[in-house]
Amino acid sequence: MTTAEQLALLGGAPAIEQPLPHEVWPPPAGEAELSELAEQRNTDISIRGNSGPIGRLEADFLAFLDGGARFAVAFNSGTSALFAAYFALGVREGVDVVGPALTYHAALSPVFALRGDVVLADIDPGTRGLDPTALEAALTEHTKVVTVVHQWGHPCDMDAILRIAERHGLRVLEDCSHAHGSRYKGRPVGTFGDAAVFSLQANKAVFAGEGGILVTSDAQVHDRAILLGHYRDRSRDTVQDEDLRAHWVTGFGLKLRMSPFNAIVARHALAAFPERKQARHRCLRHLGERLGDVGYLEPVQVAGHVDMGAWYGYKPLYRPEALGGVPRSVLIEALRAEGMEVGAPSGPRLSTLPLYARPENPLFPGMPKKGIAPEAGSHAEHVERHALSLPTFTDWPGDKPLIDQYAEAFRKIGRHREALVRYAAGPSR
Repeated sequence: MTTAEQLALLGGAPAIEQPLPHEVWPPPAGEAELSELAEQRNTDISIRGNSGPIGRLEADFLAFLDGGARFAVAFNSGTSALFAAYFALGVREGVDVVGPALTYHAALSPVFALRGDVVLADIDPGTRGLDPTALEAALTEHTKVVTVVHQWGHPCDMDAILRIAERHGLRVLEDCSHAHGSRYKGRPVGTFGDAAVFSLQANKAVFAGEGGILVTSDAQVHDRAILLGHYRDRSRDTVQDEDLRAHWVTGFGLKLRMSPFNAIVARHALAAFPERKQARHRCLRHLGERLGDVGYLEPVQVAGHVDMGAWYGYKPLYRPEALGGVPRSVLIEALRAEGMEVGAPSGPRLSTLPLYARPENPLFPGMPKKGIAPEAGSHAEHVERHALSLPTFTDWPGDKPLIDQYAEAFRKIGRHREALVRYAAGPSR
């Protein structure tokens, strides 16, 4: 057997030739973006309400959502925007928020800062987002808000979730941090709930470096969110409720505003998004097609009534029984030896994290938490233990040869199944 035919883990030649990293993000700034940043530096580096690039970003974002929301408010991070959204929706001590058991922690962690409680419900194995049946089973007499996370870009079953929310009188918050440009039955995500938040952190398809944006059509939600993180000009000029506007000098005591520099970066990323999205879709469709005959993988399934928008990594599921029971960690080790940029998704089930699992709210010592979570054997546990995370390729057709090498690396592992099983069972393991 030649070295090219052996697993790289066992001394063979790697299947992938291109050096790491394979996902370089965010892309470099163009001259127009750099010029506007320099001009802003010499014009005004302060934050004056939503004037200048901040106001333009908010207007551009509402247009990006096809006018499906009335208001947009920029914040210094997606987490800050979520904090403002929970506050605006009435989360406080004695209020439960139901959300998905498997997602990024910040989708729900601001609830604890408001003395609320989180109840975790299982995910739908198809969408990877909140399962409507599990949601209904998780409701308590104290539930006031449902948090929907369009996990990894795939929209949740919004029809079913909205029916449940309406039947029980619940507010719905959409976390669209993975789902810029995603659509459910033709309608942009972020336009279904009472409020929605998009992260603009550097790894996102629309990025500001750090930043977030809250959108809503509810004037009361808008006013309360403004006052939580903005004061003076912005609160005076845009808060509509007269009683709330009385707080315009101070807001509610916090400063969570976006910098104009971040707004400029985000506007250029938003303008470039349609072209980048098209290229990303072509890359990932090709990757899915090439992995279709790899028996130990379950390729990413995309429902026919949704648009994945930005995606957020390509995350197939590993079927260990089809590879002799080799642990996922060993498979990842072998794939990395072949030159692949691969790992397990970074977000574990929330119930495994101390912030969620421990019985006391660390921000308010002595305050107990419910910590209700899905039982063992949940869909969330299965996805957590079997998902692989691959790059979100964006350069088409430039990335096509690299994608083909990824597919060959997966096939190579399959051809040498027995050798990998022996390696996994060896004394060094």
